[in-house]
Amino acid sequence: MAAGTAAASLLEPWPDAAGIGIGLPPFERLEPRSLEEALELALDERREAVAAIASDPRPATFENTVEALEVGGLPLARLENLLRHLTSTGAGEEMQALHQRMAPRLTALEDEIAGQRDILERTAAVLEQECLTAEQRRLTEVLRERLRLRGAGLEPEARARWTQVNARLSELQVRFRRNLTAEQDALVLWLAYEDDLDGLGDEQRAAMADAAGKRGRPGQWALPIQRPMVWPFLVRSRRRDLRERVWKLWMGRGANDGEHDNRPVMAEILRLRGEKARLLGYSSYADLAMATRMAANPQAALNLLLEVWRAVEATTRRQLAELQKLARADGLDEELQAWDRLYYAERYRQSHFGLDADAVRPYLSLDAVKSALFWSAERLYGVRFRRLDDAPAYHPEVEAFLVHRGDDPLGVLWLDLHQRDGKSPGSWQAQLQARSSRPVPSLVHTVVVSSLPRPRDGEPALLVWELANVLFHEFGHALHMLLCRAGYPSLGSLAVEWDFIELPALLNERWLRDRELLSLHARHVETGETMPEELLASLDEALRYDRIFSLTLEYLATAIVDLRLHQLADGRAIDAMAVEEEVLSELGVPAAVEPLLRVPHAMHTFSEEVYAAGVYSYLWSDVLAAEAGNLFERSPGGLWEPRVAERYRETILEAGSTAPAAELFRALIDREPSPRALLDRFGL
Repeated sequence: MAAGTAAASLLEPWPDAAGIGIGLPPFERLEPRSLEEALELALDERREAVAAIASDPRPATFENTVEALEVGGLPLARLENLLRHLTSTGAGEEMQALHQRMAPRLTALEDEIAGQRDILERTAAVLEQECLTAEQRRLTEVLRERLRLRGAGLEPEARARWTQVNARLSELQVRFRRNLTAEQDALVLWLAYEDDLDGLGDEQRAAMADAAGKRGRPGQWALPIQRPMVWPFLVRSRRRDLRERVWKLWMGRGANDGEHDNRPVMAEILRLRGEKARLLGYSSYADLAMATRMAANPQAALNLLLEVWRAVEATTRRQLAELQKLARADGLDEELQAWDRLYYAERYRQSHFGLDADAVRPYLSLDAVKSALFWSAERLYGVRFRRLDDAPAYHPEVEAFLVHRGDDPLGVLWLDLHQRDGKSPGSWQAQLQARSSRPVPSLVHTVVVSSLPRPRDGEPALLVWELANVLFHEFGHALHMLLCRAGYPSLGSLAVEWDFIELPALLNERWLRDRELLSLHARHVETGETMPEELLASLDEALRYDRIFSLTLEYLATAIVDLRLHQLADGRAIDAMAVEEEVLSELGVPAAVEPLLRVPHAMHTFSEEVYAAGVYSYLWSDVLAAEAGNLFERSPGGLWEPRVAERYRETILEAGSTAPAAELFRALIDREPSPRALLDRFGL
């Protein structure tokens, strides 16, 4: 196949290469060169199609204007999704460089579209028509607001500057992520003596020995500064000096001198985001971001964060006092520090709840957790998963599953769950292809990505509770995407208000704690025995003690700093690290507490705009999830109540963004949500 023909074929709907009735991504043809050629073609086609809409002599209608704008961008969106995904999952330097080159051009095209006044006027004309269906009106409103927030209607000089700012922001946000990924691959703590391993289990020691051998130093131990390796070390190591070194390496990511230093990157990002907000008439970037959020304004989000901070701080200080007693018994007279907290918190759980963090691992094999995910989705929503053994994937470890509800295919779920070189840290869910009813019906392709520690050859992957919970979280996002029935991507699950988007993921975590689910799936990897009742009881106590992610000072500090930074972002120069320290000082953060993410490695805040001034959205969504969880648990069938599951599926999961989030949630619980539901769950 000629190069040009091969590139053009990547713009077509994906072929049903496996004969399953659903097209699959052509991963085998996605080399950097062919993908770049396809992107060039798609950019040209999109530009020409939009020009044709703008110059159409016919009166504007929904079909020839709004729908044409929506569906005309689908080929480019698919290619952009694939590029972003491959870049974040370790596709190599060429793909990284391609993303760095293409990101500003993709952004510039959207700005170019928004800059065409004829497009703005035609969408306005459509909105005035009375014959629109509810879905058509909603899509027209959404696209028109998107155009406004991309600078439509700005005067020529302001539009030119807007385009420059957006292009530069795209470059910087990609660079922020690339810097962290590159630095992560290089950050390692080397240990040479057995004494350095005091407190570590055999499996940890073996994993560190393997890591050293792969780096050319057999006979030593390497601790890569990556969360799956760092957290177990901080929990187990009796060497306080080494815990401190590991903690400072972990928290120092992104703020080390050299080519991967993110400090100048985030300073420029904040300045340009502020300038962007002022161009649109907003006083700060936080105000601009809230234009499409449930919170509606920065103060509402900050008020919630501070209300919850006050409730959580009192409980946290009482808990730290208990940990301090344990430390004094060890001869530590100074104040507990952040690198001590995980170690003594684990000691406290063992002494007060009889729980060892590693005790649950034999019951939580990766295979068992996947089985629990699929079983719960089928029981709640009638969703079934069939593994596609022959589906071509972008890496040998990636799995694909065909998803049905009844006789209706919903799409394909991809799982990419283990850490590897070049892959971005953390866990997330991404969309490779959105559901669309036009021009050719297409189904969802969603991928759950994680950085689980790799088991030794021939051994099963065993998960700590936190990592199993992360998979339930990301699977909740995937279900939202798979079950959404909106006919247009701009009304799909990824289009909901960003402080609503975490609701399905956070709620889905509830089922991991269900006794029935655990009795069926949490079985010992060697004996097949169910998790003992005493272990389940201890786990319940410990989880209530630890609370959830959004009810920790570490998270709340991160969210407050993110919001404050963007309240200040009005075009001025901002020293983000100085602001962070000022905010933490105002809050009176205890010495043993540090933000979950320090600003130089705060991926949510700086690697993309959707979470900028939006880290608070986890707490906002957790309030919603607490209300929805109560709806389930107070029903006769509890978490498995069929009527509540059906109502939740229809009002939230299937609806996507076909109506404002506040309207959808009121339809679910019949009133406004209250943070009390979340605080009461943990006795705060």
